[in-house]
Amino acid sequence: MKFFKRKDDDNSITVTDDFGEWLIIRKNSNASLIKSIIEKTMKKLKVKDWNLSLLYYVEDEKIKGLFSVKGMLTFSEHIRELDFYNALKNVTSDYLTLGEVRLSRLRACNTTFLFFSTDMLIKKQSKIDEDYIKMLLPPRGAYGYEIPYAMKDLFIKITERTLETSCHSVSLTLNNGSFESIYQCRAFREIDTEILKDTFSYFSVEQPNVTLRTTSPRNVEIQVNIPKFKTKYLIPLLWGNILASNIVC
Repeated sequence: MKFFKRKDDDNSITVTDDFGEWLIIRKNSNASLIKSIIEKTMKKLKVKDWNLSLLYYVEDEKIKGLFSVKGMLTFSEHIRELDFYNALKNVTSDYLTLGEVRLSRLRACNTTFLFFSTDMLIKKQSKIDEDYIKMLLPPRGAYGYEIPYAMKDLFIKITERTLETSCHSVSLTLNNGSFESIYQCRAFREIDTEILKDTFSYFSVEQPNVTLRTTSPRNVEIQVNIPKFKTKYLIPLLWGNILASNIVC
């Protein structure tokens, strides 16, 4: 897979928007095929204004033309999962074989978020599109193949993998764009709160506040406070596992 900067005067191969941080993919035949298929699918559904972002993409090392993909579509219309599936299946029949398709739908901020996950085996390759496609850059400790997460599981994995220790969640609150969580973690070595601040800054407008309290010789309590939490960043990571009321529009 090739990653290219968006503009000749832009040295970055990443972009940030309301829903997260993304890698820019250009001149990749499989990504172009996915985009082409989605474009034909949305045309069948009579959806004019839509946006496609990849959340996960990996090619099989042994079988040529086989790859796994997860994606997020955003548009304003109310489209049912079944209608999308039927249109997608109809469009793909000439180009590839679809595996089991998992769909999830979220309606928030006057926008429909339609998520899909499937395996695809190419039968007919498409022309490479010169336009770019975004692919999610998840926060440290979160992996594309595990998406979608439950909210508590997401932040446990982020905390454990950042600190390289085992933890359990004591509490987690997300209310009106303010986030607070408390974890009990094993202290096998000195806990570096700065690296945890850096990890949680993915979701924060300002520097997160991380405090640590020793509860026993081998256990610590860690509290994370983010007064201005980027709630929309949770959408690609959680899919339908978040309440629309938790998202600040």
